[in-house]
Amino acid sequence: MIASLPRVSSNNYPPLTLLRHSSPRRSQDFRLRGQAGFSLLELSVVVFIVSVLAALAVPAIRKVNLEARSTTVVNDLRVYANALQTYTQEKGDWPVGGVAPGEIPPGMDGYLSKTNWERITPIGGLYTWSPDTVQQGERHRAAITITSVGENKVTIDRAQLTDLDKKIDDGVLDTGTFRLGFRNYPVYVLEH
Repeated sequence: MIASLPRVSSNNYPPLTLLRHSSPRRSQDFRLRGQAGFSLLELSVVVFIVSVLAALAVPAIRKVNLEARSTTVVNDLRVYANALQTYTQEKGDWPVGGVAPGEIPPGMDGYLSKTNWERITPIGGLYTWSPDTVQQGERHRAAITITSVGENKVTIDRAQLTDLDKKIDDGVLDTGTFRLGFRNYPVYVLEH
């Protein structure tokens, strides 16, 4: 059955008709289906943008983490150096050595007990008191070494170690107050 529309004012045009099988509901369903989802191109563009943002964010996050670890180690070393120098002023000499990594040197409990000395450092390993030590062929009267212990390894990331050296010293790991010593362990020299 064919439905007729009213005729246009002129008799020159044929009547407009709608076929029965094309219902308004079907055309609305088709339009909704076409507008409801995203095209493959749109999804690809979104995935591309997210990928670019992630690629930009990862190095920035890595740098922030590197700097945070360096800052924490620098602060720890300054606190420890101050405690050891205070002990030396009060007692007349540096504390004795020979203690295990992460162990507080004898007589230093009151100076280091409320610090992070016994915990794993932010760059791995443990702090070690190293008086009268030879590091890379040079003798140092007093130094703090960060030492690997078992599975707890000190980082070998040159960028991390160089960032530490820049914050403490001259940025060169072979010279200055902060350097690499025996087994390339970081060493903070208090007295040559």
